[in-house]
Amino acid sequence: MEPLLPSLRKRKRYIAVEVISDAPVQRNAFIAAVSQAGCAVLGDVGFAVCGISVLGFEDNVGIVKCWHTSVSQTIGVLTFMTWIDGQKVIVRAAGVSGTVKGAQIKFLQKGN
Repeated sequence: MEPLLPSLRKRKRYIAVEVISDAPVQRNAFIAAVSQAGCAVLGDVGFAVCGISVLGFEDNVGIVKCWHTSVSQTIGVLTFMTWIDGQKVIVRAAGVSGTVKGAQIKFLQKGN
């Protein structure tokens, strides 16, 4: 089977995320909370259509991937996350980029 042409592929967007909490949040707990909030807000089918997945999460910052048509829905899902692993949190979308490297450089570096 041949790969799709670039013009036929779905474009991805990478959302830089910062979690504000009293204690550090574990990666597995964050992934579980994203999928739980996504299914609660968008439903199972809507969550699958958005293509939401967590690429990396460490030291309360991470990158969430989604399709370019569902950036606003993904940010909405992240906004509705108020509890992770039994602790109250605030999830802030720092910015959106078309590449992982761009999201890391622009939004997740310590100086910004």
